[in-house]
Amino acid sequence: MDLSELSDETLLGKVEALAETERFSLIDLLLHLGELDQRDACQKRGYSSVFAYLTRRLGYAESDAIRRVRTARAARKYPSILRMLASGELHLVSVAMLEPLLTSENHERLLRRASRRSTREVERLVAELAPAEKEPRDRIRALPTATSSQDADPPAAAAPQVGAALSPAFELFALSNATVPQKMGDRRVVFTFSAGEQVQEWFETARDLLRHRFPLGRLEDVVGEALRRLVEEELPGKLVRSKEPMPSSSESRHIPKRVQDEVWRRDSGRCAYIGSDGVRCGETAWLEWDHVVPFAWGGPSNDPANIRLLCRSHNQSEARRLFGVFGDQ
Repeated sequence: MDLSELSDETLLGKVEALAETERFSLIDLLLHLGELDQRDACQKRGYSSVFAYLTRRLGYAESDAIRRVRTARAARKYPSILRMLASGELHLVSVAMLEPLLTSENHERLLRRASRRSTREVERLVAELAPAEKEPRDRIRALPTATSSQDADPPAAAAPQVGAALSPAFELFALSNATVPQKMGDRRVVFTFSAGEQVQEWFETARDLLRHRFPLGRLEDVVGEALRRLVEEELPGKLVRSKEPMPSSSESRHIPKRVQDEVWRRDSGRCAYIGSDGVRCGETAWLEWDHVVPFAWGGPSNDPANIRLLCRSHNQSEARRLFGVFGDQ
């Protein structure tokens, strides 16, 4: 299918229409899964459960299958879930997280509280209602060192059970850990600790700020970088090297620190690009400094009015718009 001739407006309209169609197709699928879950049709076909049928027969990812099974079960008990999914008030992740907590007495109240909420907000709601767990004690544990990659095959990851707790960061966690380099003789350690939400916010802000250096945003990279900087800053007897001040005139491409600070506050540390519909991007990762009037065209670097924060995607799209190629503004 060649879509290259479609205008941007036509393409956006078609995507929105297809998204609505997909939403109603999902409702239809959930209705059928709920009915299938009541029968033994999957077992007769050789699958131990609807979850096994979705993953082995239909090729669903395990996390996607879990969410659909949980949501189908919840919707069979509480049909209002389907209406809220169809209208976009709820999404699969929120229903899947809430499903173990829903009862005939509380479901309407909890679904209303979760309506139009982000995954993080629903996660907080679940944490409020779930039974309190004992916090793990602080611990640093060494992992066995692999002496040879030929010694043993890595253990296969166990398939998550339908009744297991879901983590909204499941996919990112799996991706990040799958890409950890495992070198022969590389000594690895596991850190275990609990922390307040403020620490989590600091981590997420630091992860976004460091996306250029660490695209995967792995815990080891972000926390390791923060600790490295702290040690270098606080280490007694450290050698302090003075730096020559960077030029701050309008003839330099360098953006002075005072201008960066003012622009960061003004743009609230978010991409300032505003689309044709008045929607601001607001991305917090992959941020770059952008000259509104390009430096190559005489735009100053020492005037905050000519500097803005853009995410890499919008910075590059602006370069294409102004220069026709990837330009360096």
